[in-house]
Amino acid sequence: MRNCANNQTINFGEQIQGFDPQYSKMKNLYPKIKFVYSLPYNRMLAEYEGKEFDEIQFRKEIQDYIKKLQPKWQKIEKSVFRALKEIIKNEWQEKEIKCYVVKYCKFSAISGPLTLREEKDFDYVFDLLIHELAHILVGYDFEKYKKIEKKLKEQFPNESPFIIRHIYINWIELQVLRKLFNQKFVKKILKKVLNIKGGKIWDIVLTRENNLKDLFEISE
Repeated sequence: MRNCANNQTINFGEQIQGFDPQYSKMKNLYPKIKFVYSLPYNRMLAEYEGKEFDEIQFRKEIQDYIKKLQPKWQKIEKSVFRALKEIIKNEWQEKEIKCYVVKYCKFSAISGPLTLREEKDFDYVFDLLIHELAHILVGYDFEKYKKIEKKLKEQFPNESPFIIRHIYINWIELQVLRKLFNQKFVKKILKKVLNIKGGKIWDIVLTRENNLKDLFEISE
């Protein structure tokens, strides 16, 4: 999960690298994300944040947002799921993952249930989804994660469980960004995330990226 302000959007279509057109034709190998609006969920989060809830306005605004987001995400969806699988080495288990789009939330996104706060910057939305999907896929093999967690605790004995967990998640996120996007896109995202809570985690990931790769190697 992550907090963030909005930033200028880069045209994603000009940024993606290494996209395999043949791969995009392969069907049913990976999940699809279905972005949805939930009236009770939006009402609950608005009340939790102490915000006014306008049912008609919220529904229209978020449904219009989903109409813009869904086709943009679909252009990269399979590549993202594929990259996560290759990096984490876990198999996807769902055919469809619902992502609840909300107007108000303390965090920009959360993994369970997959929730996305409305963000104007679609580039950052892609990064948020990569981050939360990494949480989901890592969670499929808890025993493997515990082995990685043990190694991380040995390397960083004074860090909190939150930081320990996100060193791994953010490292995965970075590998996906480097794999699918060009340097300009990656720099934009890193500039943004380094300015929010979690900057310490990114400092660790960026300064020890290669060492962490060796650390995360787990024998099956």
